[in-house]
Amino acid sequence: MSDSDEFEYESDDDPYGGAEEEDGDEEAIQIENTFYEADDNKQNYPEQALEQFQKVVALETARGTEVVWRFKALQNIVVLCARIGRFDEMASKYRELLSYMDQVTRNDASEAINTVLDSASSASDLSKLETIYELTLDALKATANQRLWFSTSVKLAKLHLELGDVQKLQRLVRSLHKTCQKPDGTDDVSKGSQLLEVYALEIQMCTLTKNSLRMKEIYPKTINLTSAIADPRNVAVIRESGGKMYMSERKWEAAYNEFFEAFKNYQETGNSTRAKIMLKYVVLANMLALSDINPFDSREAKVYQDDPEISAMASLRTAYEQNDICTIDKLLTNPSYRIGSDTFIRTYLQDLLRNIRLQVLQNLIRPYRCVSLDFLAKEINVERQEVVSLLVQLILDDKIAARIDDTVGFLHVTGGSSDEAKKFQNLQKWVDSFERIHNGLLGKLNQMQVA
Repeated sequence: MSDSDEFEYESDDDPYGGAEEEDGDEEAIQIENTFYEADDNKQNYPEQALEQFQKVVALETARGTEVVWRFKALQNIVVLCARIGRFDEMASKYRELLSYMDQVTRNDASEAINTVLDSASSASDLSKLETIYELTLDALKATANQRLWFSTSVKLAKLHLELGDVQKLQRLVRSLHKTCQKPDGTDDVSKGSQLLEVYALEIQMCTLTKNSLRMKEIYPKTINLTSAIADPRNVAVIRESGGKMYMSERKWEAAYNEFFEAFKNYQETGNSTRAKIMLKYVVLANMLALSDINPFDSREAKVYQDDPEISAMASLRTAYEQNDICTIDKLLTNPSYRIGSDTFIRTYLQDLLRNIRLQVLQNLIRPYRCVSLDFLAKEINVERQEVVSLLVQLILDDKIAARIDDTVGFLHVTGGSSDEAKKFQNLQKWVDSFERIHNGLLGKLNQMQVA
């Protein structure tokens, strides 16, 4: 047999049916072409793409139970509906998409759900977004995709938090926490990153409900919980909440440390908006703690030094160091600096102003032995009764040795600062002790001479 005969023989025996392959499946080709045409149009012509994707679904549905292009087309339909604001249609098509989850691979199902949830997160109507999350969780109950169920539940919990729906949030947080526990009910530390997410949610819920007792109970657990893959976004939320907890307890230095950690973690995640807010809180706690540490000396803080709002906080910190009460008042009252626009900062402005006025007042009275209360009030721009209150605190805190004569309106300074007065008192006691010893020795010598 010649080589050409052998070739012809092998060519005649075509196991794949070459003639049929050339004819092809015209319907399948039409579906595929329509899908790719829609995919090309979805960026610039979403309405036209939507019609084409719907045609893909109709064509493949008519062919039978085969799910090749239908699932991808439905995913694109849901995303496009979210983009153009057709949220009712989006929910309907999403239900249809979820019904095919058991007919595609687990990876394809997870990818589709995550894509849809990311698209739906831009919805202005949060109740529509809640519906999408709930549909997803219902569909995931029949699957073993625990990771996707957990991440979707966390997103829904954050939505409940944003809506202020405490009851739904509590139920969901309890369910999430159970998945991170051992059979005996203790925390499974091997699920450290998931536990941090749950605790971050619970801490924010405590902040929302002002449940400080529960916050104090669970906060140490979050600090002691170590995880090699801890998400800095959760750490930032936890540290921020811890800082606010310490601020409410007037533990300024502890609050400063927590806010600084939150600032660094927000910066690490690229959330510059929250990082700037945390830096403001860092400066606030730092001044309330009467700390000599300047937070703007840190490398992380210098990144934001040219930002107008942060620059205003830096100026506030400088004025605080210089006891410049006039500049501080201007910075706090000028709306362009937006220092007082933050509700949290506004809560502690009176504490901050009182701290600064105490320092300014202490320095102001230093050269005097007798000074008018009205003069002091004018210098620090407060009412006379406020000056009296500040002076009382300085006296009780042993910062000054003085006596207030409110009848005639004068402060009589009996010495320098209390620390200086104590130093001289101790020296005097030391001298008096030596005099007693000296006198005692002289008395004994006189007795010996008489004897």
